[in-house]
Amino acid sequence: MKCYQCSTPAMYQVGDQNIPLCLDCYFKLSQIQQGDLENNERMLNYLSDEIAAQVGMPPMGPRFSPRPQPVHVGGIKLNNISVSNSVVGTINTGSIGSVDQSIPALVQLGEPALAEAIKSLSEAILQSADLTRDQRNELVEIMSVLAKEAATPKEARRSTVAQTLLDKAMKITSLANDITDVCQKWWPILVAAIGVATGG
Repeated sequence: MKCYQCSTPAMYQVGDQNIPLCLDCYFKLSQIQQGDLENNERMLNYLSDEIAAQVGMPPMGPRFSPRPQPVHVGGIKLNNISVSNSVVGTINTGSIGSVDQSIPALVQLGEPALAEAIKSLSEAILQSADLTRDQRNELVEIMSVLAKEAATPKEARRSTVAQTLLDKAMKITSLANDITDVCQKWWPILVAAIGVATGG
């Protein structure tokens, strides 16, 4: 089944009419819905303060807290992955943007642990001082592919591609002593979720 908006295979069905959408188009729709939700929250905060001012009382009750501002990296808006200023100019923004998009999609699919694994591994890779710039970029590109595979139904996954890339990524990150703990914690979750066995 193709996406209603583009030629990419659909992964989601949206609304009462079950409109098919791919990962990228679903993410764009989610961003629009998120923006509407944030506007509604701000309006409710404003109305609450307005009512309190009219009756001469201090604001009462819980408020919607401000949402964290997204990070903009080379024109790409990151809502889930934290990137420090020191690496902003050295990473493949397209790949990290793709990884960032996959995180809420995995949460929607009921895979919060997998989403956290991808987020934590990606952030660790970006911050590692033991990895070279080329290694970080290669790993981010691998993570973008693995993230998309993880968000794809098992029967449609490219298991051979995932196995090769996952094995390579684990071998490269094993050279970075400063992220050993993160890798030991999160790689097994990604391996188990994608359902491939690696030798590294």
